[in-house]
Amino acid sequence: MKIKNNHRWLPLLAISGLAASCSVPKTATVKQAAPLPEQYNIAATDTLTAARLRFVDFFEDKHLVALIDKVLANNIDNRIEAERVKIAEAYLEARKAALLPAVTAGLHASGTHYGKYTMEGVGNFDTNLSPNIDNSQQIPTVITPDYWLGLSASWEIDLWGKLGNLQTAARERFLATRQGRELLTAALITHTATLYYELVMLDKETAILDKNIELQHKALEIIKIHKEVGRATELAVQQFDAQLANTKATRFAVQQQITATENKLLELTGSYTGTISRSRSIDVRSMRYLAHQGHPQQLLQYRPDIRAAYHELQASHADAKAARAAFFPTVDLTAGAGLQSFNAAKFLNPSSVASGLIAGMTAPVFQKRQLKAQFKIANAEQEIAFLNYQKTVNKAFQEVKTLLSYIDSNEKIINEKNKEVSALNKGIEVSNDLYLTAYATYLEIIAAQKSKISADIDLIKAERDQAHVLIQLYKALGGGTG
Repeated sequence: MKIKNNHRWLPLLAISGLAASCSVPKTATVKQAAPLPEQYNIAATDTLTAARLRFVDFFEDKHLVALIDKVLANNIDNRIEAERVKIAEAYLEARKAALLPAVTAGLHASGTHYGKYTMEGVGNFDTNLSPNIDNSQQIPTVITPDYWLGLSASWEIDLWGKLGNLQTAARERFLATRQGRELLTAALITHTATLYYELVMLDKETAILDKNIELQHKALEIIKIHKEVGRATELAVQQFDAQLANTKATRFAVQQQITATENKLLELTGSYTGTISRSRSIDVRSMRYLAHQGHPQQLLQYRPDIRAAYHELQASHADAKAARAAFFPTVDLTAGAGLQSFNAAKFLNPSSVASGLIAGMTAPVFQKRQLKAQFKIANAEQEIAFLNYQKTVNKAFQEVKTLLSYIDSNEKIINEKNKEVSALNKGIEVSNDLYLTAYATYLEIIAAQKSKISADIDLIKAERDQAHVLIQLYKALGGGTG
């Protein structure tokens, strides 16, 4: 009676399960990011963008291009990122395979003794008494063997798109990971170029200091001679000597900066030792000419961080759809085919071929809290991905806008610094002439020399800063990804 009642409730349970799966929440509405402005500033009309240039075309310095090639080939972070791409690709392959049937091959043999009062024992005994079987079909009753060799397959039919959406999410994350590597490539290129131009600037600073040390040596010798003939005091000699010592100390500090910068570049190349070949000057004219800003919409096409954020956003959409599809029933097909026999002599007989097919449907009933929680999480992550995308786009726009203003300001600074250096060159000549004719003191000569050194160094630093800004603009526009 109990068995009969249980069978009566089975259809009701199935119906209630299917009905429960129908109360499926809706996914959140997909939002649209705020549109980018038409241009970076009112005066901008440029439609070309430096992002389309490969680094070998943007940088004309052959030493820098060779150094970047070495960094990209050997940098450890770059190689780590390449392995992350492989991991993401493996996840994608696994998600693709989830849509296919799972097929397994098996071989097993067993022996079972059935009691006289079991259904199997009575059934086997009764079968052996049947006139419809021959001797080869007699079932051993003491130990009943069972031999099986064949294939079995199971397949979850993706009626509601759960597996398909999980595959889409994996594909988008794979693409996001690839963009992450592109972003690292751009960062390595710009960081290498920045350090390279820093090194060139330090070399020029060293040359300026060496020239001034030579001039200060001569000035010190002259002031000593003037002291001997009574035209200068010991104080003047000490002042010139102190200035020379200060310049030498500055040179030692610059040499330390050169060593540190070279070591940073060696680290980027994955090397322990080596030399960094470099040019003698900073020429930003070619970069300035090539640094076309384009229009803001091109950022969406070229910036790897924006593309990565977009793929993460698409992945979150797919995750939300998959979380919603989890509320629907799961449909499975299970099939098997092979050889099965209790008679070892007849195991390979064609008559021992057996097959079966089972279809099933299961629906969540008492998992609703878990499914609802997962669905809420997926929707929240979708919102986070959207906000991250919008934040990334806004940051990219402001970054380019700021760098463009820096370029204009730096050009004005360089022009003024050139004027300052030119004026101070004349000032030193005048101060030397006036000192020889007793119309200027040694303090004025020292002050003029200090100002000249400072102005020379400020000029090359301004040129370095302009190079750095142009490099950063190249990256900000989406360049340097290969």
